[in-house]
Order: sequence, then structure tokens, then C-alpha cells
Amino acid sequence: MHILVLGAGAYVCGRGGEGFGTILPSLAECYRDGLIDRVTVAATTSRSIRNLQEKLTGLNDILGTRLSIQGFPQAGDDSKAFRIALAAGDAVDAAIVVTPDPLHFEHAAELIEAGIHCLVVKPLTPTMAESLRLVKLAEDHTVYGAVEFHKRWDEANLHLKSIFQSGRLGLPLYAVVEYSQKKQVPTELFRAWSARTNIFQYLGVHYVDILYFVTGARPVRSMAVGQKRWLIRQGIDTWDAIQATIEWEDVSAGRFHTVIAVNWIDPDSSTAMSDQTLSFVGTAGRYDSDQKRRGVRVTTDEDGPREVNPYFSEILPAPDGHSQFRGYGYRSVRQFVEDAAAVRAGSATPADFEGRRPTFRDALVSTAVIDAVNRSLASGGEWIDVPAFNRQSVSA
Repeated sequence: MHILVLGAGAYVCGRGGEGFGTILPSLAECYRDGLIDRVTVAATTSRSIRNLQEKLTGLNDILGTRLSIQGFPQAGDDSKAFRIALAAGDAVDAAIVVTPDPLHFEHAAELIEAGIHCLVVKPLTPTMAESLRLVKLAEDHTVYGAVEFHKRWDEANLHLKSIFQSGRLGLPLYAVVEYSQKKQVPTELFRAWSARTNIFQYLGVHYVDILYFVTGARPVRSMAVGQKRWLIRQGIDTWDAIQATIEWEDVSAGRFHTVIAVNWIDPDSSTAMSDQTLSFVGTAGRYDSDQKRRGVRVTTDEDGPREVNPYFSEILPAPDGHSQFRGYGYRSVRQFVEDAAAVRAGSATPADFEGRRPTFRDALVSTAVIDAVNRSLASGGEWIDVPAFNRQSVSA
């Protein structure tokens, strides 16, 4: 298969840091295993492509792979370089969209209309109207669309789902999530577009999806408040922190509430890029998950103390000694590649993955909550009803 990647930033290749990101090494492993044979990357500047090629050289050396990548634009700047990639000659089978939130709809829609299967990093889109249009487009063109909700592959969350479904937690009462990232994320890594998103739709959406994935409940209404104190003084007009309450309804258990408190102004000296905890309380038990402190702490003269999560995306030695990229971030990307290959080969249809993957249709739940939270923020914290859309008919 020929894979097109839109974007060449931190999550693709580790731009701005010492690592290699998640998408690039995942594709290198897929290439090693014969799942793909060509990769094209479209960025907005040739400088980003040069950086990606440098990263790829180092990654190939470490993994022992021979992946090569064609990049666009090859000179200068071009915000529509992905169109050049599409017209370059070799047919693209699947694409991974790793661009800023406000561009997801535009990019995914154009790819779908070209008949290309799509994996979109979260969120699918910022608005319900855009997500509904993408679902309809994908169905009209028989294209497989999924969202890169990699936390569904994290064993900590799968363990919660197993315990919840067994009934050992009883009926759900409430859940509390705290999730934050360093100041360098909005001020350095995403400086060019952080004012066009917010920390809830960029980051908190992960746990909206996990709560839905675990319980199968429907969001009924939401309210949110936030604070603008520090980022606005840095010239970035967006929320420092947001606290959102979501009311859910389960057909057999009734209603329960979750609070998701997020920020992206943690000190850059924090021991990890992300600090995240989840507590889920039911009538018969509770589940507490600290997804930052996973029991691995490294302290060096160069970096000081660091809390390491080797389970997300990490280059590690295999038993035979060669280096390999592993983790739930990798498994999420590989699953999409395998699924897209199955659709391409005719052994599966996009409809076969409904209820089994974070498809575009499945992502309507998280987008509906984002939409309600953003409207609540704009209204000063009013409760906003989440539309009782029918996921089967995709009507709102």
C-alpha cells in the first residue's frame, strides 16, 4: 500500500525534540513487515520536509529499516502541497491526517472524495456539522474513516472496560479526569495554531472517547468554564484551563456525571509531557488510574528526574537484540493500516468496523461533546444539551 501523511510535526516525526514522534516510526515498522511499500509526506514548508528526512535517516539507522519517503513541497512553502502529492503519479491507498484541528474537515473531505481511506488524529473535527458531513462523504464513497484515539489500545483503559463490563464496579456514579501538558505545547510546538483550538477539544477529547468506549453511555448535556490568565499574556488568545462536566445516560444504569479538568500550562520542568489521572466510581467499587506514574522514573545529570511511559510509543530492544518500535500508539496506527489493507483487498468493508474501531461514525459522540463544551464556554458556563443524534442514520 501507498500511505500519504498530511503533516510533519511533533506527532509525525518528533519535530522540535530529540525523538521520532509516533507516526513515522509506526510506518517504518509497517514497512518492515511488508504492510506498506511507499510513504509520501505532505507538509506546508520544504523546511519541514528536510527536517523529516533527517529524522528518517536517524530512525532507519536505529531500527535497521530502509524506508524512504517522498516529501512535498520540495522547495519553498505550499499549504496545499498534499494536492501535489495526490497528483504525483502513484495512487494513494490510505492517508493519515496530522494537521491542526481546524483543517481536519477540509483535508479529510478532499481525501475521501479522491477515494482514499483516512485516519484522522483527534478530534475528528471541532463541530458536529463537519463530522456529520465527513461520515456521509465516507459512506457515499465507500471509504474507511477512523480517528486515531490511541488510548483505546492502552491496557490501563482496557482493564477499566473489562472490570466495568463485568459488573464489579456496580452502577456508574461519577468519573473525574485530570489531564494536562507542558507550556511548551501551546507556546512552541503548536504556536502557529494554538489560538485556533482549545485544550479540551485538542486533549480532553481523549477521555470523552474513553468514557464512551468503556460505558457505551450517551452524553446528554454538558457545561464548561475556563480561565484565561497566562497564555493570553503570551499573545495566545485561548484558554489556559477548562473544566467540563458531562452528564451521561445509560439505558440500564440511568444517568451519571463526569468532570474533565484540563490545562496546558504545566511547568516545562514537569517530569513528563502529560500528567493524567482517571478515577471512576460506581456503586460497588472504584477504579483509579495514574497514567503518568507508571512505575518508571529515570534521573540523569542531563535531564533531571523524568517519569517515563514506555507503553505508549517507544523504541525498545527486541529479544533478539534488534531495535523495534512498540506501544499502544503504534498499535493504533498499525490497526488502521491493516484495516485499510483489508478493505482495499476486498476482504472487509468499512461497515465491518463499526462497533469495533473508533470510526468516523463512532467519533460523533466525542465531537458532539466538544461542540456542547465550546458553546457552553461561549455562553459563560450554561448547560448545553447534546443532540440525541441517531448514530445509525447519522441524522441530528
